[in-house]
Amino acid sequence: MRSTIKYIIALGVFVFSLQNLSAQQSLSLEQCRQDAFVYNKELKKAALQQDEARENLEIAKTAFLPALSADVNLMHLMQMDDISMPGGFLPTADNATDAANGIFTGESNVYSPGISMNLDNTSIVYGGLSLVQPIYAGGKIRYTNDQAKSAINISDYAYQLKYSELIELTDQAFWNVAMVEANIEVAENYIEMLTELEEQMNDMYEVGLQPASERLKVSVQKNEAELQLLIAKNGLKISKMYLKQIIGRPLGEDIVIEYGKLDTQLFSLTNGIGQAIENRNELKVLNEQVELSELNKKIALSDYLPQLGVSAQYTGTYVSDFKEDLSFSPMIAAQLSIPLFQWGQGFHKQKAAQIRIYQAETELSHTTDLIKLEVLQAQVKVEEAFEAIIIAEKNIAEAEESLEETRASFEVGLNTTTDLLNSQADWQKAKSQHIQALAQFKVLETTWQRVIGSIIPE
Repeated sequence: MRSTIKYIIALGVFVFSLQNLSAQQSLSLEQCRQDAFVYNKELKKAALQQDEARENLEIAKTAFLPALSADVNLMHLMQMDDISMPGGFLPTADNATDAANGIFTGESNVYSPGISMNLDNTSIVYGGLSLVQPIYAGGKIRYTNDQAKSAINISDYAYQLKYSELIELTDQAFWNVAMVEANIEVAENYIEMLTELEEQMNDMYEVGLQPASERLKVSVQKNEAELQLLIAKNGLKISKMYLKQIIGRPLGEDIVIEYGKLDTQLFSLTNGIGQAIENRNELKVLNEQVELSELNKKIALSDYLPQLGVSAQYTGTYVSDFKEDLSFSPMIAAQLSIPLFQWGQGFHKQKAAQIRIYQAETELSHTTDLIKLEVLQAQVKVEEAFEAIIIAEKNIAEAEESLEETRASFEVGLNTTTDLLNSQADWQKAKSQHIQALAQFKVLETTWQRVIGSIIPE
């Protein structure tokens, strides 16, 4: 019976382990990046803005083409006074001059019938086709199209900017998880050391070679290490939650990250400022803003230049009880408008547009200076992180050597328990600092790629 129960328990543990294994998602850095691209709302918004800018360009292009429209107007006149003119014989005059002056000599034998029009509830319908083609609008149409093209460029640069920021954010979260996991492993090894020492101290206490106070020193140190391990494990859960929030995974899902051996080679830091000035999307956006400001100035000027257009119409009219035979007639027209005087309005608009150009150029210059500073700061941080790795590796080697010597001296009674505990703590500190330096270097590697503008969407 007991063997059957043991078998069931073992089977249940095995099945539960398989479920946990299947529930875990093993993710590489590249997979995390791809998931973040798919999930990130800001990147989706930037992509939609790209689509909108392209549609706006198609709209702007239509201004070059003739516009065809069909118009129908209906008027219904109510309670209008009727028109009534009586008939009669036409008057006569001696000559055309007298007739023009209203000097009549008598009546002719020509009879003119009267007119009677009932205007109450009269309906009038007017409609037709109209084709309008602008010929010259002071360059406004062309400049508007150029603005739409600049808007496309700005949307593309904005998308690339969000892309590079998302990569940096994802990499930071990924390497933070890696750092916490590595620190947990170091902490567990440290607790194993303390456990072995605690057992050794218990044995020595049992035979009277060590007082209880020495044994308690190790126990206190072990309890503190276990508390730090618990805090680290909780920190790992939070770090994973943050990463899962970025890549769009359920917060309750367990994930495992994968990464190979960390490359600690110092990459090239030459010509960082030159690459940033050429590649940074922020500067490209501001350059386009300067271009847009210049186009706005040209558009403002176009409002005060001659405007020329032609149109062709094909129209007809229907009036109830008067002109009920609907007939259409063609018409061709041209319009030339020349602004002459607006009390200096055009001059002030030009001046305001030029001021906006100066503002855009100033913003571009200011941002350029900030980016140069950012590149130099990133370069210093990368070099500092690389030096920290080298120093941390030396510290590990020295801490391991010190720990071995202290442990050997402790065995023969030349070092105290406190000395051994301090040596073990120094070993753990050196390991943790090395892990932190490696993770920081990997994050700064991505940061460097962002600040010089070398992160490009695939």
